[in-house]
Amino acid sequence: MMKASVMHTVTLNDAAVRLLKLISADRAHEDSDLIFPGQRGVMMSDMTMSKVLRLAGLSYDAHGFRSSFRDWAAEKMPAIPDPVAEAALAHVVPDKVVRAYKRTTFVEMRRELMDAWGEYIDGPV
Repeated sequence: MMKASVMHTVTLNDAAVRLLKLISADRAHEDSDLIFPGQRGVMMSDMTMSKVLRLAGLSYDAHGFRSSFRDWAAEKMPAIPDPVAEAALAHVVPDKVVRAYKRTTFVEMRRELMDAWGEYIDGPV
């Protein structure tokens, strides 16, 4: 579920699945359904990532991760239509009429997009 209790299907790439398996193994003793729980075992606030970046002395913004993905998708995956990348970010179609008729979530194309993103992120530095 997303912020406004809206369902969003995430198409995980191989790199994300590997990471989740590592985290799951490390957290086997913990009693929480959350992947990254906050200090008290509850959901982290939206400011947590920004604070971590700031404390690490980095000048990045947490929202920049989403923006970086979107720029990468536009530049490196031109065969993937813009609405697919927007759906991957859980953005809603702003036009009510278009949204009413185009109800697809582009799962297969998003899977292709996220697989390529995972290869890019997990590739050589």
